[in-house]
Amino acid sequence: MGKHSSVTAKPSLPVPSRQGEERDMRSKTPLLHGIAFVLLSATVALANGGPEPFLFLKTGEKFATQEVAGPTVKGFTDYVGRKLAVSFEPEVMNDPVKAAEFCGAKKPIMGIVTPGFYLQYGKTLGLEPVSETRREGVIAEQYVLVVPKTAGDDVKTLAGKTVATTLAAEQRYVIGVILQDKLGKEVRLKPTMDIEGAVFNLADGAKNAADAVLVEEAAWKLFENDSELGPKLKVIYRSDELPRALVVLFGGNTSSVNAEKLKTVLKAMNDSEEGKTILRSIRVQSFVDLDRERLTKAQELFLGK
Repeated sequence: MGKHSSVTAKPSLPVPSRQGEERDMRSKTPLLHGIAFVLLSATVALANGGPEPFLFLKTGEKFATQEVAGPTVKGFTDYVGRKLAVSFEPEVMNDPVKAAEFCGAKKPIMGIVTPGFYLQYGKTLGLEPVSETRREGVIAEQYVLVVPKTAGDDVKTLAGKTVATTLAAEQRYVIGVILQDKLGKEVRLKPTMDIEGAVFNLADGAKNAADAVLVEEAAWKLFENDSELGPKLKVIYRSDELPRALVVLFGGNTSSVNAEKLKTVLKAMNDSEEGKTILRSIRVQSFVDLDRERLTKAQELFLGK
C-alpha cells in the first residue's frame, strides 16, 4: 500500500476510585458553597435592581466612617440580607445632616440611626422604627453633665455656657430630650469627636475647655474611677433613660423588607455562633423590642410638649 498510515493512540484516561471521587467532592464542597453564595447574592441584587442602600449613622463618632467601619457593617448587612433575600450596600456616617442628604439622594430602604435623627427626620423620610439596639455593657442609655469639682451644684448656672458633646449636630435632641430644657435655649453646644480629650481639658482647666461635658453614663463611670480625673470632677445632672439606637425602615421603599421577618432575624442572631460574632463586631449585645412609651416621651420632649 505505499506508505503505511500511522495512528496515534489516545492516552488512556485514569478512572478515579470511589475514594478518590469522595475526596474530590469534599475538597470542592467549600468552593461550591462559595460559588452558590456569590450566585445567590448576584441573583438577589439583580432581582431588586442592584444592592439596596443601608444607612448606619452614629452621630459624632470619629470611627463611624465608611473607610473605618464600612467593612464591619457590611458583615452585618450581608448576614441580614441573606436571611431576608435582599442585597444591601451599607453607608456608614457620623453627620446627621449629610445622612439626611444621603437618604434624599440614594433612597435607602433600611438603616440603624440615632434617636435624635429619627425624631428630626422621621416624618420627612417616613421612618418606621422596628427594633432597638442594646449595646454591649450598656444597661441603659443615659447621659450625665460633668463639671469641675469647684463648680456650683445648680445645673441652671450653665445657662448660656458651653457644653462639649459628640451630639452637637443633634442640637434639639440634646437640649430638649437629654437636658429637658433645664439649661434653656441659649446653651451653646461645642462639637467634639474626642470626649476623653474634652474631659481631660475640663479637669485641667485648659484655656479651650468647655464649661461642662455631656458624657455617656457608661463612660463617666470609667472617668469617675480614674485616680487622676475622678477627684477633679463631679456630675450635676443625670438624664432619664433614653431611646436606644433604632433599626428603621424607610417609608415608600419597604416592599422588599418585611418588618416582622426583620425583627425575627435580628432577635435570632444570638442563636448562632455566626450571629454572635457579627453582633460583637458592631458592639451590640442584642436587638430588642421597641420601648414605645420611652420613644413617645422623647418625641414629646423634642417637640416641646
